[in-house]
Amino acid sequence: MKKNNSSPKTNRKKWFWGITITVLALIAVFPFALDFYLQKKLPDLINKKTPYKLELKNFDLSLLSGDFTATDLKISTKNPEDKKITQIKGGIKKIEIRDFGVWKALFSKSYHADQFLLYDSTVEMRLAPKSDKEKKSSKKTDIHINNIVLSNVFADIINAEGKPVFKGKNINIKLKDIQQNDDEAKIPLAFKEFKIDAQDVKIGVNDFYQINSDKIFAANKTLDLRKFHLVPIQDPSKYNSKNVFDFASERLLAKDFNISKDSLIVSDIIFTQPDLKVTSTGKNTVEKEKNPKEVEMKIGMKNIDFQKGKIVVLQANKDKTASVDNFNFKLTDIVFDKNTVKEKIPFRFTNHDIEADNIYLKANSLQAVKIKKISSKNSDILIEKFQMIALGKSAHKDLFNVDTEEIKIINNRTKYIGQKLNVQVDGLEIKTPDIKIISASQKSKQKKSDTTPPEFALNLGFIKISNGKFAQTSQGKEKMSVGKFDVQLNRIVSGNSYLKNDLPFKINNHLISAQKVFLDAGKYYTLKVGEMKNTGKQTEMKNLQYLPKYSRAAFSKVIAKETDLYSITIKKIGITDSNSKLFKNPVIDISEVDIDGLNCNIYHDLAPPDDNDARYLFSKKLRAVKLPMFIKNVAIKNSSLVYEEDAENSQIPGKLTFDRFAINIANVNNGKIKGRPTTINADANFAFYGSADTTINWKFDVLNPEDKFTINGKILKLSADNVNLFVRPYLNVTLDGNIDYLKFDYYGSNAGIAGNFYFKYNEMYVNLLNKKGNERKLLSKVANWFVKNESTGEPNHVVIEKKREADRSFFSMLWQGIMEGLKKYLI
Repeated sequence: MKKNNSSPKTNRKKWFWGITITVLALIAVFPFALDFYLQKKLPDLINKKTPYKLELKNFDLSLLSGDFTATDLKISTKNPEDKKITQIKGGIKKIEIRDFGVWKALFSKSYHADQFLLYDSTVEMRLAPKSDKEKKSSKKTDIHINNIVLSNVFADIINAEGKPVFKGKNINIKLKDIQQNDDEAKIPLAFKEFKIDAQDVKIGVNDFYQINSDKIFAANKTLDLRKFHLVPIQDPSKYNSKNVFDFASERLLAKDFNISKDSLIVSDIIFTQPDLKVTSTGKNTVEKEKNPKEVEMKIGMKNIDFQKGKIVVLQANKDKTASVDNFNFKLTDIVFDKNTVKEKIPFRFTNHDIEADNIYLKANSLQAVKIKKISSKNSDILIEKFQMIALGKSAHKDLFNVDTEEIKIINNRTKYIGQKLNVQVDGLEIKTPDIKIISASQKSKQKKSDTTPPEFALNLGFIKISNGKFAQTSQGKEKMSVGKFDVQLNRIVSGNSYLKNDLPFKINNHLISAQKVFLDAGKYYTLKVGEMKNTGKQTEMKNLQYLPKYSRAAFSKVIAKETDLYSITIKKIGITDSNSKLFKNPVIDISEVDIDGLNCNIYHDLAPPDDNDARYLFSKKLRAVKLPMFIKNVAIKNSSLVYEEDAENSQIPGKLTFDRFAINIANVNNGKIKGRPTTINADANFAFYGSADTTINWKFDVLNPEDKFTINGKILKLSADNVNLFVRPYLNVTLDGNIDYLKFDYYGSNAGIAGNFYFKYNEMYVNLLNKKGNERKLLSKVANWFVKNESTGEPNHVVIEKKREADRSFFSMLWQGIMEGLKKYLI
């Protein structure tokens, strides 16, 4: 028997190598076998395992190279009524995919390819609604293709709600060297070369907006869109924003178009006949984006040009609040990047050229603005025919009607630096403004705003307003008007720090002039000023008229109690200001008030019911003035005063006249400015009744609580005929004779008046009259027995003391003191 030399170890090696070679052979053969199998069975697998039916003429797939080619492919959904799956219907002449990573797609769900080519295709697709799992998932599918070519493709892709995702005809696209960007703050796609040509395109931007374009062409760094339209596709109430935008343009042309991962650079963009419609949603607030990422991309444009555009802004109820009928708008060197986006205006530009016609802006339900034309080239702005229009009537809010021929803003360099607004303007010119204010009859109290004003700085070279008019009416009656005014303000500076001052700005110098000023001065009077001028510290007014609205007889009928009726005219007033403040913590602090040519007539009718209200002396009246006040000197010259008092049943009114009146009043004040003298001193001289030279000195301390005063005066050569003008209506007597002089040296307080009285006269006789004004001779003769008809030598004084009647004025108390002295001398 022959011996077997083979050992178990040798057999195991043979088995191992055999199995290894077999496995390697299977691995090597598997791709070819799988290719062969898929080529024969792929359509059948798709038809059996998926809800779709697939037909194709030729099919070639290489798992090793990742190349895929198919021709004459047709695909459709087996059950078109099943809305839970994506509905597909289409035909593809040829499709090619080059260098597709099959194994990555199978094991890591990463879909990468070098090229995707699609020719002569028609695709209709309705996407299935997203499942709850897909909605919650935030993981993005890893898809990347280096190059894409679409040739003559017709596409109609809609979402589950039937809204367009992408539609287009005759689509031809070539994208080369595509680069993706996972950073949401940057541009998601970039490519070195692109060519796009499509017609009747509709793109669903999101759930709220859609882009339409009749034709898209992009090649050689040029983008050309015809009849471009950004369309809102839902009711405005469903938008989570304050406004909904509808933007259309006949043509959008972008030249030298370069796009990369982090930048978009364009030389020129032209919008032809852009049409923007903005509709308010009626929402005051919107939800803020959570954790917004900082913009890392840069957008740069050499020129942007809007040609023959239109704008309209509508409220939620379709009421128009703003519009522009025609505008042309150019900007150069525009930059939008991570730095500019932090600014109030999120982009920068170098120059601009703007023209806009027929601008309308509705500020609220009661006011609107109309502008015929705005033009601006770089830093100059011209506004032609500016109008502010009142749209209705309001009992609680002032309304404005303003008509301005021209407004010019010169060398405007205003810009934001960070969050701070820097207003830099060389000048502002306003021509022929006509301002009308319709005042509210019942103004509501405005609540104080707690908001902090935004940070700003203002530097304005000048403001010039020429040939202006102004009028204010209330309930159909004119309350104030200015026939013509001119304003020149130079070097105006303001900012947040100035808001704390009396004036929220500083002016280097100014000139304000006005003519034909009218003011309704209350229930009974009007004030007119022929001309006024202010140059800062100096104010000058000419031809003032403070006149009653009623005749004397009519005035006596409309007043409830005895009241003086004033008629005042002044040729000229000059005011020299010292340090007055008119706004925050107002103070009147004036150096000089000069009044020239004052003519004042005071008429008092005793027929109306007596006014028994208490009368206060001037010192107490001044103390009651809340506004701190100090006027160093008031000078009145070349003036005249007339006081007429019509006693009941008298035939003629009593009359006092003060001609050639002049007075200097020092330290007019109310004691509320510390460190200023509180004693008021008045020195007056005039011709009493036109011929009797008179001097008066009157002095009082405004802070004296008892209203103490001193007053002394002297009247020379006073005619008895003149005295009769006032004595006859009240005492029903006349005097005959001559008066050499009358002198008084009085002091007093709010309790009364007292002092010395001097009187020198000769041939003085008293004539008593009856009610008809005829002399009662017998009674007159008897009375003259008791009258001292002559004072001889230098007269001694008489001492008078008269208690004050609380319902009588200071001048009434003074007059009673003089009458008291006359009684003591004559009787």
